[in-house]
Amino acid sequence: LVRELSLPSAAMSFQIDVKTPEAFKSEITEVPGTCQVVELYSTWSGPCKAIISTFKRIYFDAGDRPLKFFTVDAEKVGGFDEHRKGCQPVFLIYKDGKVIDKVVGVMAPALEKKIAEYSAVAA
Repeated sequence: LVRELSLPSAAMSFQIDVKTPEAFKSEITEVPGTCQVVELYSTWSGPCKAIISTFKRIYFDAGDRPLKFFTVDAEKVGGFDEHRKGCQPVFLIYKDGKVIDKVVGVMAPALEKKIAEYSAVAA
């Protein structure tokens, strides 16, 4: 269940399913200034399905922070060979086109802490 919601804050959309390496590059690695959380998943994995509600809650709790969520089926999109056949989701946190952190598994507190840290807006 992946969808893009149209919400008042134009800088945010809930979750975008990236289907090609080209889309990954244009949506994630070429976008500066936004914290981007990429979930690498396998469609058959129970833990990957279980984290969707956590993603949604983090998104709605984020307010106006510059934050985007993406999902990538590691078995269908090229470039993620090391994450294929994994039974746990892998979350890569990007900023300015580079991976700045990683969370493996359904570890909601760790994921929330890292997202809050990296998406904080400087005062």
